[in-house]
Amino acid sequence: MRLRIALVAAVAALGSVLVAPAAANAAPDDLACSAAGSYSRYVGGTPKTFWLVGTVGSYRYWQVVGGTTGYYQSSYVVRCSGGAITSSTDLAVTATGGDRCGTTTTSQYRYVGTQAALLPYLPFPLEYDYRYWHVYRWVSSGFFGLWTYDHSELAQCPTAG
Repeated sequence: MRLRIALVAAVAALGSVLVAPAAANAAPDDLACSAAGSYSRYVGGTPKTFWLVGTVGSYRYWQVVGGTTGYYQSSYVVRCSGGAITSSTDLAVTATGGDRCGTTTTSQYRYVGTQAALLPYLPFPLEYDYRYWHVYRWVSSGFFGLWTYDHSELAQCPTAG
């Protein structure tokens, strides 16, 4: 029994080392409020590709992958005023299934878009869809209320193919 537990723990530890994405960026790329589509550039001597996943109002959602590998590195959302970043948040994966792996927009959850990326698994990489969500909360004041932006979420989902 102890051998089985030790083996399971070793495989889980090895799996987390092999599939863990690189650390999130400390700050978004300075083109996050002005670029459209995708672009590539060197950051700290490493090639990276930045994909614009979608826009909701003044919020822009980005995915960063290795420029030569296509491996997922990070995701972030920026709030823009004109071409300037007013705030930014790194997005960590918060779901790997369920409703967040769908595309149904509700009053509380607005689907932003999907961008596929690879994760380095042995013997070959696996592709996942990263689904981005703009999340609202209900704020009431007396008889009136409105949905206001609360946070953003990111789901890592198996590709549909």
